[in-house]
Amino acid sequence: MLRGEGVIPYSEFYRINEELGEEEQYKNPRNLCSGTVRQLNSEIAAKRNAKFYAFTLVSAEGKEISDSKSENMDWLAEMGFDVVEHVMVTAENVAAEVENFRNKIEDNDIASDGLVMTFDSISYSVSLGRTSKFPKDSIAFKWADEMAETTLREIEWSTSRTGLMNPVAIFDPVELEGSTVSRASVHNVSILKELKLSIGDRIKVYKANMIIPQIAENLTGEVSTAEIPAKCFVCGGETEVRKLRDGEALYCTNPNCSAQRIQALSHFVSRDAMNMEGLSEETLKKFLEKGFVENYPDIFRLENHKDAIIEMDGFGEKSYQNLIASVEKAKDVELPNFLYALGINHVGLRNAKLLCANFAFDLEKIKQATEEELLQVEGFGAVIAHSIAHYFRQEEHLLLLEDALKYLRIKAVEVAETGESPLNGLTFVVTGDLNHFANRKELQALIEKGGGKVTGSVTKKTNFLINNDVHSASSKNKKAAELGIPILSEDDFIDKFLNK
Repeated sequence: MLRGEGVIPYSEFYRINEELGEEEQYKNPRNLCSGTVRQLNSEIAAKRNAKFYAFTLVSAEGKEISDSKSENMDWLAEMGFDVVEHVMVTAENVAAEVENFRNKIEDNDIASDGLVMTFDSISYSVSLGRTSKFPKDSIAFKWADEMAETTLREIEWSTSRTGLMNPVAIFDPVELEGSTVSRASVHNVSILKELKLSIGDRIKVYKANMIIPQIAENLTGEVSTAEIPAKCFVCGGETEVRKLRDGEALYCTNPNCSAQRIQALSHFVSRDAMNMEGLSEETLKKFLEKGFVENYPDIFRLENHKDAIIEMDGFGEKSYQNLIASVEKAKDVELPNFLYALGINHVGLRNAKLLCANFAFDLEKIKQATEEELLQVEGFGAVIAHSIAHYFRQEEHLLLLEDALKYLRIKAVEVAETGESPLNGLTFVVTGDLNHFANRKELQALIEKGGGKVTGSVTKKTNFLINNDVHSASSKNKKAAELGIPILSEDDFIDKFLNK
């Protein structure tokens, strides 16, 4: 018998949300894990990589329970269970170890809101007894979020490429975790109502995980008077409130809304999509207003507006030439990046790669694929399959696609034959800062090109952990050590797999 906690790592949370539409995405890993467990379906839990971390061994048939809690957790780890990260401390090093844990919060793949300190001896713990609510052998405390009071001045509504309108709270600037903060997403209509927000309210704000600004509470509001706009502020189109999994959200119903078009165009030119430099959201907005672009194929015809672009504020001959060069370079694109650029609902870059790999990087086969065929792709469910099939059944989408393909040179993706690459069939986890590669995505792309796979967390299926700090006390390093998984520096990785 064990006690423990179910969790879903941030890496899995981001992966799952990437596969969902904006209206279906989960707010945080806790909500996702809770919803997963409640379904009582082990297959769903396995697909979402839900994990169980043990923190207490209660009993085990044929096993004499040690009086040491730490020894019992070590035994559970030997049996193959994931156990919570733990260290033995004394009065001399306890403060330093607490600080070590605190410093890991931002990089942890698993959310942490605090620590529990307890005596190691079970018999001594029992002898201390408990209060009506809590045991006397342990101290639990939360990480203290730095809070600041401020005044709510405005609520803006931003429209995404799907028409979803998110409320954003604008407040008097405050200093939090070393930076100035004046805005925080309120996420949706339901949370706006729950916080009872009105202009002029005194609110408490903080940074979730020391990164993302959030409103903690409303100190003065009794009832929300914040107006839910009946019309889109961008296009004037009608809005409607729709029921979602976690509440209500506001949508612009006008499919020709310029805000949606700008967001769609911004997505098309983004780094993981077509990677066109010089086309910021503000620039795209100006081009849209002047009629230079209406849909994404128009970007490839910007040369037709050379004189007008050069005369625009912020542009000149050099800026224009740099822009055109970036557009020209982008015409040589790999198919997964182009499919991702299209903005098909539920198709992030990862799913685009899976889609291409399963249909031999043949766009025509992908366009003609049925929902039944798409369901055969590993990791694709009914929602994703329907979204892809439906997209390529729309005449408007096919016409735009045909138009864009006249300008593109789809690059062949080199796929290593089985056994050709030493990376083939291996699973890696990458963590920490890199020296030889620009970023983790670059290293991941190299591994995948060689037939390997990169995941977010260390498991029994992991073959190698890549971390330049091979001797760090990070949770990933400890897990790798527990499972006997080799930890490689970048130099080790290059020597082992690339210098052959």
